[in-house]
Amino acid sequence: MLVLIDDIKMREEGVMIGYLNTTFADCEINDLDELYEYLLKTDKEIEFLVSDYDEIEDKTFAAKALKILTFARDARENIKLSMM
Repeated sequence: MLVLIDDIKMREEGVMIGYLNTTFADCEINDLDELYEYLLKTDKEIEFLVSDYDEIEDKTFAAKALKILTFARDARENIKLSMM
């Protein structure tokens, strides 16, 4: 499964979490902690493609989200992360 997360989705937690809830229909994610827990448990092959990260002016939330995705990628072979 390819999950494209652009700068618009990554600016605010509510926008990104809402998007991921529509993408991962088999669960409900309410915050980054729950996203991380889901990624550690799932057996799905998931590739996150983060685009235009450098376009985000206030990276407060985006940096936290990217850290979670990086940790999940490092912990699980089925999770991939690419930046473009």
